[in-house]
Amino acid sequence: MTCKTRFKSVLFMILASGFPLGVSAIDVSPYQPGQSLTTGQALELKKRFKNRPMGVWRVNDSSNIDTHKNAKLIRYGIQILDHTADTIGPNVSEPQKRFSGNNLSCSNCHLKGPSGLPGTKYYGIPFVNVMNDYPNFRARSMKVGTIVDRVNGCMSRSMGDGKPLPENSLEMQAVLAYFNWLAEGTATNQAMVGVGLPVIDIPNRKVSLHNGKRVYKSQCAQCHGESGLGVKEAASNRHSGYLFPPIAGRDSYNNGAGMSRVIKATRFIYANMPFGATANATVLSIDQAYDVAGYINSLKRPERADRDKDFPNPRFRPIDYPVPSYFIDDATKLEQAKYGPFRTSRLQEKK
Repeated sequence: MTCKTRFKSVLFMILASGFPLGVSAIDVSPYQPGQSLTTGQALELKKRFKNRPMGVWRVNDSSNIDTHKNAKLIRYGIQILDHTADTIGPNVSEPQKRFSGNNLSCSNCHLKGPSGLPGTKYYGIPFVNVMNDYPNFRARSMKVGTIVDRVNGCMSRSMGDGKPLPENSLEMQAVLAYFNWLAEGTATNQAMVGVGLPVIDIPNRKVSLHNGKRVYKSQCAQCHGESGLGVKEAASNRHSGYLFPPIAGRDSYNNGAGMSRVIKATRFIYANMPFGATANATVLSIDQAYDVAGYINSLKRPERADRDKDFPNPRFRPIDYPVPSYFIDDATKLEQAKYGPFRTSRLQEKK
């Protein structure tokens, strides 16, 4: 059976079993996915999203996956997310399956919880409610975005200069199968405690790169390396990904990724780093996380083309996204967007 024939066979089984190719958990009417929004429309959708009912944190029992009607597809989705480099990375033997642009795995950022499944850690950018979060307004494009758009945003930013997964591809449908399994038992159009990253009080000062480097060497270098280039999986594991991911260099996320923003990186580091820390049992202080986030993002990493096309409406631009074209002839404001102070002590954004 050829790869193309196998794909058609699997896709037919997906459709026959009733597995949805696209899920609309949030009513965005009268707008449509892909539609560009005015400022007023965007604000209305943001308000609608913010006012959703709140659900409790929950992760499904992984022991029931293999009895699920979509078990093979779900397992393939887990493989893609947890061993991305080996499954859809640049060194995969089948050229048509080389989607990811570096050797990171999705689970390097969407962390594993006690279940061992990717994207199941409380405040570790989890996937557990992601199917209930879309479609919604995406400020980066000023459009109504879908879960497919969200996945492919990561592919071209966090995963280097990757290529989008076609919506009807086996790989995209496997990822969505896993997301749908995680969402089973939840209510559509609900928010959930523990998703995204915690809202914290960001220091109202400029990042100290000197202190950030000191914190990095004492708390981070043991895993991520002195130069931030990470630690590869042992050759005996037959994996080409990382045991501890790089936070600099060619295999790191590019400067268009969410983690390249100091405030977002601070929230992630504070709730999850060093390895073993949790949002309920942190190791670093917020000040330490803030400085080390600034230091990490001062290191060299891949540069994304056309960043000036991100966030076309200035009203919705993150204050920590230092794109030079946003600050023409204002080097001071560009520096402030890199390292602060960010003129606010309370950050409300979730995405």
